Amino acid sequence: MLVDLSDMDRDRPDDIPQGVLIPTTVDWRPWGEALGSINLVASKDIAAAAHAIDEQIWRFHIAVRRGLTPEENWMELRGRVVAAQGHFIAVARRHLSLTGETLQRLDGRPAPDDPIWQTGRL
Repeated sequence: MLVDLSDMDRDRPDDIPQGVLIPTTVDWRPWGEALGSINLVASKDIAAAAHAIDEQIWRFHIAVRRGLTPEENWMELRGRVVAAQGHFIAVARRHLSLTGETLQRLDGRPAPDDPIWQTGRL
């Protein structure tokens, strides 16, 4: 989903002003199916954590469709989705994992303040 949003933002035509909604290129079906399955079989806590991810994805998607404002920061919006994903994983592991242990990291992506993200270094 984050890759689709990145592509959508990158491919936004320059002649469409910020504030004008562009058609979505995101395929919501896989996410909708996953969320439906969670709603069907998961505990209330796991489902609530999945709904929190869904809300952040919707907020991010709408911002990308209308064009990010100067006050909006891509990494911050992405970070909200990632934080919701982390919370979901922690809740699910508490309920489903044999040990219930939380993970220290969810991936190997460098932190948002890592110098690798500075303009011109990618």
